[in-house]
Amino acid sequence: MVRNEEKYDEAVRLRERGFTLAEIARYCDVSKSTVSKWLKNNAMSAVVTANNKKRAGVENAKRLRLINKARGPERAARYKEARRSAETEFRHYKDDPLFVAGVMLYTAHGDIRDESKIRFSTTDVTAHAVFVSFLQMYLGAEKQHVRCWLLLYLGQSEERCLKRYRAATGLPYRQFHKTQYVQGSNRKPLHYGVGNTIIGSTVLKHKLMKWIELLQKELVKQR
Repeated sequence: MVRNEEKYDEAVRLRERGFTLAEIARYCDVSKSTVSKWLKNNAMSAVVTANNKKRAGVENAKRLRLINKARGPERAARYKEARRSAETEFRHYKDDPLFVAGVMLYTAHGDIRDESKIRFSTTDVTAHAVFVSFLQMYLGAEKQHVRCWLLLYLGQSEERCLKRYRAATGLPYRQFHKTQYVQGSNRKPLHYGVGNTIIGSTVLKHKLMKWIELLQKELVKQR
């Protein structure tokens, strides 16, 4: 039985108008737990709860769109600055063997479509070692932010392959994501699977893509 029928009736009317439990508690000068108890088995209240959640989801999505829109010019300026600094750095780095090797390796084996991450994929374990060194030396990537995962054929030893990549790259096992397998194949190739070295950074990706563009132009010019 509800002790205060007047407040209970007011709570029900407010709930019918879409007020939240917290708002009703403030209006009726009772605790939120009391309001929740009053409306616990009220079918109308359950519908209001669902509608409020849906409305909140729509409002949150709208707010996120506004935030992203506001941040758009800021991000664009940051990416433009990354490309500009890449031009300056290229003039200093273009004669460094490790720099040229890293850029060319990514040109041949890197994902150029995804703007938000750098992903280098090849079966050449040594190439991964070189690329990890390139990431640290020229892109300033911290080693603990570099991730790797392996794609293996069924029957390959995950332990053996992980050990090989770990030794070559110097990355600890905790930075290797879950190994994936090629389905429907029992091949046992001699290599150590396909390694994927990844670091998520749109800014660094813009810089790397600019270096690829500049190095290609440099090589064509020297022909």
